[in-house]
Amino acid sequence: MTRTELYEQEIRAELAHLKAELDSLQVEAARKKLEQESKLDDYLKTLADKSEEVGKKLDNLRESGSDAADEIRAGLTEAWERLAIAKNAAKAKFH
Repeated sequence: MTRTELYEQEIRAELAHLKAELDSLQVEAARKKLEQESKLDDYLKTLADKSEEVGKKLDNLRESGSDAADEIRAGLTEAWERLAIAKNAAKAKFH
């Protein structure tokens, strides 16, 4: 075997090793992408749940008598604050 053939064989082996590393990195990137998508789905579900909670509190406020309005208003404010916190957390995580 000539020196050129040995050199070519060495470079091909290094390229094969590099390709295996790249394949591994691609698999890892895909896995992380799925994890991020899953986390985003979790954040979106949390936001939807919190939004629904605020909507229910608004419905309760509309249906309540004036005696219960202050108590419901306090619960609505708390629910709104939790929704804002969840929204800001999601935006910070995925922007």
